[in-house]
Amino acid sequence: MARVVILTGSPHFNGASNKLADNFERGVKENSNCVYRYDAGLQSDSEPHFLQLENAPGMEVGIPDNDLVENQVIPNLLEADLIVLVSSLYYFGINAQLKTVIDRFYDYNHELKDKKMVFMMAGYGTQEDMEAVKLQIHKLSKYLRWQMITEIYADDSWNEQKLTDFAQKAYQVGKDIK
Repeated sequence: MARVVILTGSPHFNGASNKLADNFERGVKENSNCVYRYDAGLQSDSEPHFLQLENAPGMEVGIPDNDLVENQVIPNLLEADLIVLVSSLYYFGINAQLKTVIDRFYDYNHELKDKKMVFMMAGYGTQEDMEAVKLQIHKLSKYLRWQMITEIYADDSWNEQKLTDFAQKAYQVGKDIK
């Protein structure tokens, strides 16, 4: 049984990238894997995952007691065997909600090394439009010494049939995790 953490960034409940995450999660749960999912793009103001800096420019800011990343996400990441990052394509990059969580890994770089990773992205662009993200994800996985299991880049996600095919691939990747 694998311990799997899924981190998503889309602010759209039924968006294309969340369809990839949902299908992966369904597949990975069918093998009785332990799954923790954090949807960074769907958090409310009462559950912050970013640090508010507007009242203290240039000063260090303490982490609030109710910080979900520090209290839930990081502990689950540290225990995970597999980390799954899922983003929608925003201006040729990872969306800000997911990037904000990834940036919080920094204090735990050493403890997070040597994990396995899956990356999934959906966007209205082409495969060429996703090239910058591919470079960033490969650099991130190399830096953290994460073994890339697979990547899914769901281009032209407005095309329902194409998105369905990518979602089925995400399901199968999840199903293969043991």
